[in-house]
Amino acid sequence: SSDLVVRIEPDGGIPKDNPFVGQPKTNEAIFTYGHRNPQGIAVHPATGAIWVSEHGPQGGDEINIIRAGANYGWPKITYGREYGSGAVIGAGTDAPDVVPPLYYWSPFSIGPSAMIFYTGDKVPALTGSLLVGTLAGRVLSRLSVTADSVTDEERLFEDLRERIRDVEQGPDGHPYLLTDSGRLLRIEAR
Repeated sequence: SSDLVVRIEPDGGIPKDNPFVGQPKTNEAIFTYGHRNPQGIAVHPATGAIWVSEHGPQGGDEINIIRAGANYGWPKITYGREYGSGAVIGAGTDAPDVVPPLYYWSPFSIGPSAMIFYTGDKVPALTGSLLVGTLAGRVLSRLSVTADSVTDEERLFEDLRERIRDVEQGPDGHPYLLTDSGRLLRIEAR
């Protein structure tokens, strides 16, 4: 089965422009479907588009831009493989009715977790980047982005050897990392 992204009003109501409103036998809160274990969500500061990180199987971790009513493929379309055996999952890596991932990691999983678009100025080398915590990768993935694409990846803080569970921008303008071991780390400019 696949995971869903739902969209509701602050009071719990269903937005009238949700893509499946009025369709019989459908949960009207559904906004998109075909996701595998979404872990992070961030709003692009220039476009307002919602970006999601998905924790795939062995390989197949993804970054996607959410589009109303879209199918993102899981479990039939994926770059991932079965854990251990490496067996193919589903029917391939693309289909006409499936939105391809904006960015994906394969054949090895990084295990993306939380993510943010860093808009602060305290660490200029990171400003404008999408920062993605990773669990299996044990790095902070810095993705260079445009309005609708990922153009480059840099892996930071490999020497920490920590699963990075959360990434946030603090009120002081610095990016912060929270590790599975309970460490809270502030990133400083060099």
